[in-house]
Amino acid sequence: MTPRRFAALLGAVALLVALGGCAVSVPTSDGSGSGADAAASPEPDALFESAYVHADDLEDLEGIRTAEMTAGNDTVFERIRIEKRPYTDERSEVLNASEPSVIGDRYVSNASATWNYDPDAETAYYFEPAEPFDDAAVRSDRADMAAEQRELYDLEYAGTEQIADREAHVLEIEPKNGTVERDVSVLVGNTEFVVPLETAPVETDLGVIEWSLWIDAEYDYPLKERLVYEGANGERHELTMEYETVTFNTGFEDERFAFEPPANATVEEW
Repeated sequence: MTPRRFAALLGAVALLVALGGCAVSVPTSDGSGSGADAAASPEPDALFESAYVHADDLEDLEGIRTAEMTAGNDTVFERIRIEKRPYTDERSEVLNASEPSVIGDRYVSNASATWNYDPDAETAYYFEPAEPFDDAAVRSDRADMAAEQRELYDLEYAGTEQIADREAHVLEIEPKNGTVERDVSVLVGNTEFVVPLETAPVETDLGVIEWSLWIDAEYDYPLKERLVYEGANGERHELTMEYETVTFNTGFEDERFAFEPPANATVEEW
C-alpha cells in the first residue's frame, strides 16, 4: 500500500476503541468458565482460528470501523466505511482521520487487481497478481497462519461483550515467552495491515505484550482487536480497531469490487 494511504492511520488499520463512545462494550458474562457458562463457552483454539478463517455462511459484510494508535502523547486515527466478501473482495473509503489529507482515499480489491486511489493527488495505484487470487487458497493460507501463530501464545476465553450491537466472544491472548516480536499489524478484516513506521510515531523494535480479540458469535468474524506493543526502552504503544456498525450478508454484486480510475487520474503501478 502507498505510504500515504495509511499515513495517518495508524497505518493500518489496526485498531481501537471507538472515539466518543460510538461503540460501547458491555459485558454479558463474567468469563469465569464455570457452571452453565463453561458448558456453553467456545474452545479458545477455535476462536483464535476464527480470527483468520470465518464461518462458512459468512458471504459479505458492510460497516463503519474506527482505528486508533497511541504512542506516548501522540495519537492517530481513521474512520472507514468497509464493504467486503471474504477473502479477496473489499472496498473501503476513509471518512474521517487525524490526517485530513487521507480523507476520501479509496481502496478496492478483487481476485484480479488491487487499487488505491488518492483523490487529492488524482493518482491511482494498482497491483495485478500474476494469477488471480483464489478464495479457497487464501482461506487455506490463513488457516496455516493461524496454526503457526497459535504456537506462540496462551489463550483464555473471557466471556462475551456487545460490539456494534452484536454478541462477541472475548479472547485474551498472552505471549508464551512474555513478548512476541511482530510488525505493527492487525487482523481485523480480511487483510493483515502493517503500520508505515516511517510515518507513525512508533519504534521499529517492538514486541506484543497484550492482545485481545472480540469475535462475532454468529459469523466468527473479528469485530474488535486491541494490541499493546512494548519497545526496547519500555515505551508502550496501543493499537485498537472496532466496528461501530456492521451488517452481514446484505448481498453485493461483483461490480461493487471493481474500480475504474477517473479519466484525469494518473495511474501508477504499486
